[in-house]
Amino acid sequence: MDFRTEIKVQKADFGISYADRLFFVGSCFSTNMAERLSALKFPLSVNPTGVLYNPASVCQMLQRLLDGELLTAEDTFETDGVWNSFLLHSSFASLSQNELLEKANAALQNAAVALKGANCVFLTFGTAWVYKLKATGAVVGNCHKVPASQFERIRLSPEDVVAECLPVFQQLIEQQPKIHIVLTVSPIRHWKDGAHGNQLSKATLLLAIDQLCQLFPDNVSYFPSYEILMDDLRDYRFYADDMLPPSAMAVDYIFQKFCETYVSTETSAAMKEIEQVVAAACHRPFNAESFGYKLFCERTKTKIDELKKRFPQLDFTKEENAFNQL
Repeated sequence: MDFRTEIKVQKADFGISYADRLFFVGSCFSTNMAERLSALKFPLSVNPTGVLYNPASVCQMLQRLLDGELLTAEDTFETDGVWNSFLLHSSFASLSQNELLEKANAALQNAAVALKGANCVFLTFGTAWVYKLKATGAVVGNCHKVPASQFERIRLSPEDVVAECLPVFQQLIEQQPKIHIVLTVSPIRHWKDGAHGNQLSKATLLLAIDQLCQLFPDNVSYFPSYEILMDDLRDYRFYADDMLPPSAMAVDYIFQKFCETYVSTETSAAMKEIEQVVAAACHRPFNAESFGYKLFCERTKTKIDELKKRFPQLDFTKEENAFNQL
């Protein structure tokens, strides 16, 4: 008997490998997937200005990268001696305006280069709700605990989301005609809107994504992370303690589905080899002087040398240093 409705994700018509350059932007789900791929040595860039939740902010940031537009003093503000920008995550907060601009623009410059070289872009939208700064009418990526009275909160329509994405997608495709843009909706529920409000927001994103997939059938596709958690893993044991974000086990399961969908068979085998080397470098023996452990180290260093020859673009410095220090 079947006790769950497993989501069968169709294998993508393209496969990512270690030769690809990946770019992840959006909500925490993008970070979760990118962190797991990065740990396995995939060349990628993720959320250069910090986590972004709504599609307007995601597209705003991507457009800035495509245009090579840096932040200026007008993009910053100061509160209680701390400088921030409504375009940036709070992790960029600085004690001086110059420091903030230096950190932010360095991140933007690096990300612009990464985006230009990317052949696969993964975008995760978390919510259709946006905050507009009343003073300018601009959508903000982060409110930085500024009083709510300074913002107007609205829910984008599917047409609004498509309009935000359209020029960015067109420019990305013109720049890289064979680029793959994978869209997904974050499975993390925004409970402050209530159950119904959250569903309306997610439905808005899903409708917009469906339109975008139809508009760009050769370049844009959808990965059902939302459906995997909501329908396949619809059990609270797959959620964190506050019952909203997915548990580590659930994220691992979704990542497995992600890899089955996008990673080629050859690359999947290489991932397992690299995972073994990474795990070996983290291993701390009870007796570092034992013959068995020294043999283990020599075999692992040999394996690292083999992987470096096969994948010269990958960095194994951390793993090499772990064994060189012994």
